[in-house]
Amino acid sequence: MDIGQAIKELRTKRGMTQEQLADSVGMSINAISSWELGKTIPPKATIEKLCRAFGIPVSYMLLAAIDEQDIPEEKRVLYRALLEPLKNELL
Repeated sequence: MDIGQAIKELRTKRGMTQEQLADSVGMSINAISSWELGKTIPPKATIEKLCRAFGIPVSYMLLAAIDEQDIPEEKRVLYRALLEPLKNELL
């Protein structure tokens, strides 16, 4: 799971800069950058703030963070077929 990539994807889809996101969740730009680069992972309370800033439930953030490697190999065809349309609709 790569929560950092999900944060970056959601931020860019919403047309937000790292600075705008940092301001909206009360964190530093360095923290946002660190998450997006996969150097650190935000704590649960911060994930909840991020989701409020993006206007999505936490479960949507977790969906966006699922990596293909997290899925059993025999289910990856289904995962690939469903993921992009589902992400586009929900996120």
